[in-house]
Amino acid sequence: MTDELKDIIYSDLFRYTGNSKRHKNVFLTYIEEMLTSPEFHYISIMRHCNYHYQKTQTKIRDLRYYFHKVCLYFCNHALDRHSRKYHFQIPYETKIDKGFYIAHFGRIIIHPKSVIGNNVNVSTGVVIGTQFRGSRRGSPTIGNYVWIGANAVIVGKIKIGNNVLIAPGAYVNFDVPDNSIVIGNPGLIRQSPGATLGYINNTILFDEYNVRSGDA
Repeated sequence: MTDELKDIIYSDLFRYTGNSKRHKNVFLTYIEEMLTSPEFHYISIMRHCNYHYQKTQTKIRDLRYYFHKVCLYFCNHALDRHSRKYHFQIPYETKIDKGFYIAHFGRIIIHPKSVIGNNVNVSTGVVIGTQFRGSRRGSPTIGNYVWIGANAVIVGKIKIGNNVLIAPGAYVNFDVPDNSIVIGNPGLIRQSPGATLGYINNTILFDEYNVRSGDA
């Protein structure tokens, strides 16, 4: 893995393991989690796909372009296979920042046009998708430090702020400000400065957990 790819994958890894399960050699922790966690396994393959996909988004058709194109083909094949096996539908085109965490094993659907910030938790049954009718057509943008409970639905061209808790079963098709809790269907907003306190584990503090080649 390149340093760029390591940085984001190991950030996701830290969300799962923290320091308590981390071996001195981070790569050993990575292998162990790949073998024991379907959630992290899928995220890791998705990150590889996204990395090679981004490298193919260039007009220069040199050897590196074709190398990434071939790698993307094989990574996408693996991602499709694991998507069918684990029921995670998170396309590699989706823009997801560091520290992404799938909290439970089960069906999750995320639209490729969605944008997701850092330190975000999603649970089983979550749908983050496009709304095709009405004035808010488009896909959601989700901020940093957001916890999304089981079976929550987030749709439309909306913005979810930072430090937001979406309660299980909530339906959200409206903007949500920072430091809020959303409850119910239709969703109701409650202001809460400590909305995600105790809900988001092993958060990534950036510039504090950048993993480089010499660390693995």
